[in-house]
Amino acid sequence: MFEHQTLCWRRVDRKTLRLALEESELCQPVSPDADVDQLFDKYDAVMRDIADRLAPRHTVRRRPGRLAPWFDADCRNLRRKCCQFERQYRRTYTVGDRRQWVDATRRRHQTYRAKKEEYTG
Repeated sequence: MFEHQTLCWRRVDRKTLRLALEESELCQPVSPDADVDQLFDKYDAVMRDIADRLAPRHTVRRRPGRLAPWFDADCRNLRRKCCQFERQYRRTYTVGDRRQWVDATRRRHQTYRAKKEEYTG
């Protein structure tokens, strides 16, 4: 398991973010002879400052490696397809889309069982 730092963007209030951006140097007029590198450095510094204030860093733990030794490209492809069907169903809530999602999920689990049995022998 390893840890890394990430920003907590989900908790940021959009109105507060908008206000912080409007009050920052980024929304001030720029002189016509301004250097591009200086402008980029200013943009980077201001955006980092706003991000650090509104979305504080927190530690996330992750487990490295694959899900299982038998989980190959075919399994990943099936999982991706199931996610696509689920997203489609969540957008439309139609019976046909739900059927596609359920059928794909059943095929995926059958394939998982077969691959696992094949691997364990």
